[in-house]
Amino acid sequence: GGAPQKANFFQESIKKKSAGVSDMTLLTKVQNETINENLKKRFENQEIYTYIGHVLISVNPFRDLGIYTDEVLKSYQGKNRLEVPPHVFAIAESAYYTMNAYKENQCIIISGESGAGKTEAAKRIMQYIATVSGEESSQIKEIKDMVLATNPLLESFGCAKTLRNNNSSRHGKYLEIQFNAQGEPVGAVITNYLLEKNRVVGQIDNERNFHIFYQYCKAASSNYQEQFGMTGPESFLLTNRSGCLSVDGIDDVHDFEETLQAMRVIGLSQHEQDEIFRMLAVILWLGNVQFSEDDSGSAQITDNEVVAFIAYIMEVDADLLIKTLTIRVVETQRGGRRGSIFESPLNCTQASAVRDALCKAIYNNLFEWIVSRVNVSLRQRGAHAYTIGVLDIYGFEIFEENSFEQLCINYVNEKLQQIFIELTLKAEQEEYVRERIKWTPIDFFNNKIVCDLIEEKRPPGIFAAMNDACATAHADSNAADNSLIQRLNGLSSNPHFESRGASFLVKHYAGDVMYQISGMTDKNKDLLSKDILTTIASTTNQFLATLFPEPVDLDSKKRPPTAGDKIKGSAGLLVQNLMQCTPSYIRTIKPNHNKSPTEFDTKMVLHQVKYLGLCENIRVRRAGFASRQTYEKFLERFYLLSPKTAYAGEYTWQGDARSGVEQILKDTSIAPEEWQMGTTKVFIRHPETLFSLEHLRDRYWHNMAIRIQRVWRNYMKYKNECAIRIQRFWRKNKDQIGWLQLRDYGHQVLAGRKERRRFSLVSMRRYLGDYLGVNNKGGPGKLIKEAIGLSDNDYCVFSARVQLLVSRAMRSSKPSPRTLVLTATNMYLVVSQLVGKVVTMTLERTV
Repeated sequence: GGAPQKANFFQESIKKKSAGVSDMTLLTKVQNETINENLKKRFENQEIYTYIGHVLISVNPFRDLGIYTDEVLKSYQGKNRLEVPPHVFAIAESAYYTMNAYKENQCIIISGESGAGKTEAAKRIMQYIATVSGEESSQIKEIKDMVLATNPLLESFGCAKTLRNNNSSRHGKYLEIQFNAQGEPVGAVITNYLLEKNRVVGQIDNERNFHIFYQYCKAASSNYQEQFGMTGPESFLLTNRSGCLSVDGIDDVHDFEETLQAMRVIGLSQHEQDEIFRMLAVILWLGNVQFSEDDSGSAQITDNEVVAFIAYIMEVDADLLIKTLTIRVVETQRGGRRGSIFESPLNCTQASAVRDALCKAIYNNLFEWIVSRVNVSLRQRGAHAYTIGVLDIYGFEIFEENSFEQLCINYVNEKLQQIFIELTLKAEQEEYVRERIKWTPIDFFNNKIVCDLIEEKRPPGIFAAMNDACATAHADSNAADNSLIQRLNGLSSNPHFESRGASFLVKHYAGDVMYQISGMTDKNKDLLSKDILTTIASTTNQFLATLFPEPVDLDSKKRPPTAGDKIKGSAGLLVQNLMQCTPSYIRTIKPNHNKSPTEFDTKMVLHQVKYLGLCENIRVRRAGFASRQTYEKFLERFYLLSPKTAYAGEYTWQGDARSGVEQILKDTSIAPEEWQMGTTKVFIRHPETLFSLEHLRDRYWHNMAIRIQRVWRNYMKYKNECAIRIQRFWRKNKDQIGWLQLRDYGHQVLAGRKERRRFSLVSMRRYLGDYLGVNNKGGPGKLIKEAIGLSDNDYCVFSARVQLLVSRAMRSSKPSPRTLVLTATNMYLVVSQLVGKVVTMTLERTV
């Protein structure tokens, strides 16, 4: 009974009066405060979606409004965004339609701070595309089911409860769905970015580890409980340390069933599933390994039985694992050559760091293996022509203590903001200048200076400074951090950077963030000790060995890429991919910090409105043009709308493309102020104008389809009639041939044997019998007798009603009723007629 109520709620929300304006380009005053007030009105009216032109603004409602049902989804199918209320489905429909109509790759970029609803928006886009794309053949349905199954699987392994969001994405994901030329999905590729692996070994109070750990602990099968020693989450330090075992609105047991179902849909075998849960058990039990100091201050394991059980699950030697966790093997070098090797005991802090590094490495590599395994299942089944990419990456983060992870996250968000600026603000204005379009320039903040501050090599940015610090003081973490402090002092000339001793401040587009330097260089190194790698390499478990495929090279002097290098390279590739697509934007806003469905924190939302640049976005959209296309593309799509371009020599416009476009716009009666002709492109000011052109084009093809159907029906009717004629002629000839054959056969039978008989056939029949009673004294016979003038002495030998073929000029013979009377001397033919409702009989012939 829940779904119908949701559908009715949506219908009522459409019928009720809309609050504020649904497209903020229509605001009377374009100010941050009026934008904020409009969003508040709509939020309080349960309208969470608002447009700025083609950009969708989404305010997280923190509850289910019932606006994602199948009935609602179908109401957006095939509609342009002006025909229906603002919705994430409208953005998905626009991307899918544009891909099919204009043959261009699409991407949907979802941005906003943590807890603003980015992951939910990405899920709804995938839901819409999976529903509307392609026919339900078995192969297409399999791809759709797999794409949808990636949501619960990657949510379980990549999302966690934070203070701001109960289902916060702790990794970035770019899902690229591949389509064939018919718009049917044939495959998909997932790219993973920056998993927050530190969460595996540490969470602040009232936060949780990744969802999968709690699902696994609470719902593990009896087989896993027996084989891997699984119990409730309260038994493991990695899940109970933060004091948050359950979350309102999250059913871990139910979600675990969904995770297992997703694994089955994607095609993970039972053996692969068992090995995944083996690795999770290893991580959980490693978290329970504790250390104490011996008399010399070295670390010793408090419970060797726990380590022995872990070694059993990992299929490694227990003594080797104990040694790896408590002792570091150090190698001296002389003149570039290997020197002596000695063992250095670790203190408790160092041993805990080794344990945590092993946990993080196993989980990170397990997550990457799952993503690559999903990609194997999703690999394209046929040639793909176009793609739609959906980017869901965690939002801008500002905490009380910010470290390397927040720097990387905020750097990626700066890059996404730069794409938005490049494509919607900067590039648009530059294009108007290049195309010599009349328009009013708009000032905006370009965050390229912040991106350069973090990523540039010359002059060195923050990442480059960290790499240099790691290279010069690679053995000592504290020395590397101190080296970084010195190097960062050289960045003080940048107006968006301030050095604060053991910390530094970056003025991001979303706000000022203070970063703590302590531990940054260690996280940037992103290295596992060779002792750990050697231990893992000794395992007899094939799956664990697969997670760490690179062999250990003890003699290698090459410095591996740092974490900063990796995220910089990944962000560069991501930007490159996005810039090659036609983008759609969803800007998500978080209304309050308390996850309340009714609270709208005006100050908090106003801050987001400012740093998202919504005011500048509205000004650019109001002053600019909604659509622009090259003359050649516009002519190719709309040439049918003008008689001069549609029916010019062999349906091809013979003039130049520019004059053809101008002719189309004039013949379709588009107002001159609605378009401008640039150097190479035509610019359409309002989307309504473009939609009207699309409507005219659709109507033209609809009329053509009706014509074709009419001609086809006439052809089929003519074809059927011809078939009937042929069949009739064939049956006639076939029957005639049979009759002629019988006649000839009869002649052959009777040839030379026929004896004329007196009463044979018509001429020989004995016409005897007064069937009409002519000889009677009264009745009808008397009328006949009077008509032919017989006397009482004349005797009727034969009387009957007969049919006589009557021939008329230019007409075929037709049988006509007659009365036949025979006497001893004559034959009479009498005609019966109705005159004045009285039957009269007239003699026609006497023989």
